[in-house]
Amino acid sequence: MYCPNCGVKNDDGDLFCASCGTPLREVEVPVEPEFQGYETSGAQPEGAAQQNQPFENLQGQPAGENPHWQEQQTFGQNAWSGQPAGNTAAAAQGQPVQRKPLPKLMFVVIAEAVAAAALIAGIFMVAKNRFSPETVARNYWEAVMDHEWGKAYDYCSFPDSELLSRQMYVNANAYNDEIADYESVRVIDSMAEAQSQLDSMSSWLGDYAEEAQEMTGGDSMKNYTIEYRLKGSSENCYSYVTVAKTDKKKFLFWDDWKVTSSDSWAQDVQVMIPENAKMTLNGVEVDTADAAVEDGMKTVTIPYLFTGQYQMSVTEEGMMDYNRLLTVSSYGIDESYISLIPSEETVNEVAAKAGEDIKTIVESALEGKPFSDVADLFTEDTLNDGGVENDYENLVEELAGDGETSGVISLQLNNFNVELASQPGSGNVELYVTIDKKETYRRFWSDDPGEDNYEMSKYVAYQKDGDEWKLIYLPVASYDF
Repeated sequence: MYCPNCGVKNDDGDLFCASCGTPLREVEVPVEPEFQGYETSGAQPEGAAQQNQPFENLQGQPAGENPHWQEQQTFGQNAWSGQPAGNTAAAAQGQPVQRKPLPKLMFVVIAEAVAAAALIAGIFMVAKNRFSPETVARNYWEAVMDHEWGKAYDYCSFPDSELLSRQMYVNANAYNDEIADYESVRVIDSMAEAQSQLDSMSSWLGDYAEEAQEMTGGDSMKNYTIEYRLKGSSENCYSYVTVAKTDKKKFLFWDDWKVTSSDSWAQDVQVMIPENAKMTLNGVEVDTADAAVEDGMKTVTIPYLFTGQYQMSVTEEGMMDYNRLLTVSSYGIDESYISLIPSEETVNEVAAKAGEDIKTIVESALEGKPFSDVADLFTEDTLNDGGVENDYENLVEELAGDGETSGVISLQLNNFNVELASQPGSGNVELYVTIDKKETYRRFWSDDPGEDNYEMSKYVAYQKDGDEWKLIYLPVASYDF
């Protein structure tokens, strides 16, 4: 026979399940014979007469008229509830009542529930420790010490800037390849002592206690000292890490902490480059749209840069590329003024232009043309100075003379030979020009014109003005003729 409650197989003669105690058969209530009353003989003690009075049943009938009144007294309320009368008798005699045992399946369920609760509690504690600010500070420091720069970046929070990307962080630290072996490390909460002192002073700080609490960072910021010892060293070294709580959560329960140490980046780094130049750092072009321009140079302000080293390149059309390894510290950079040198191709183009410009100026002056006809050959700064215009007007007067006894009648310039006068630099090209000059001129003491034919030498200087190379002074003077 199988138990209807737990399913365990029992012997056919068993009344109760051997596993869970569930009754296997219905209890048969014995039927007692009917009694009409009691026969009494002899005198009854006073007060005992009431014992021979018939009981009234629930309907108000005498007990003698209810054939089951004795049955009710025998089995009592438990019998009517489906429990055997033996239990009632045992309870009446002070013996323990047999209780229904729990099923084996119930024990298994309870055990699994306890194990699951313990597992969840363990996972919670492990996760809490994993996401603690102290753990974040240590993991970041270990990643830096092991030069795992991508991993270190993931523990940090940086200002929002295009140049503070993960790849830029890795590249900026790529040249730092000296790994230091350490044999011991300890993370010290730098704020614990300060907080303890603050708590001891809170009684007399009064209204300033809350303000002092904010100055220590409160619960939103933690400062840690990393104490470690390098292998082979007898002294401890120290690093300092600051972590701050973000407004995010890790898996909905744990605070998100990020390293915010400011010594890992520099702010408002300024570099001066030529007005039309472009600058890249590790291959990423720097935005120069808001740069301030003055005297052909522009000042580029970079909001944020990681500390470290960068492959810096400054380029401009017609100029030699400027390439160097730029070191950035939390204080800025060591060189902030970048000038460019004209390329060899540009120097050749300027040299070819020199002969044409000299010829144009001399011919215009010989014809008496105004300065405005040749003004485009000079830089804006040269024009603003005003001196070049006076020099040109003097040349016009010298070549014209008085028209009778003085002045140049004819002039020919040929065989221009141009060489570099000095090494080009900072957007300047200085040239040494030789010219074959042939001229005829008037003499006040003779009616026949004089004639000169010789090689004339001149220094010519050019500067880049916008996208063009222009003269910075008049290349010929009145005394040359």
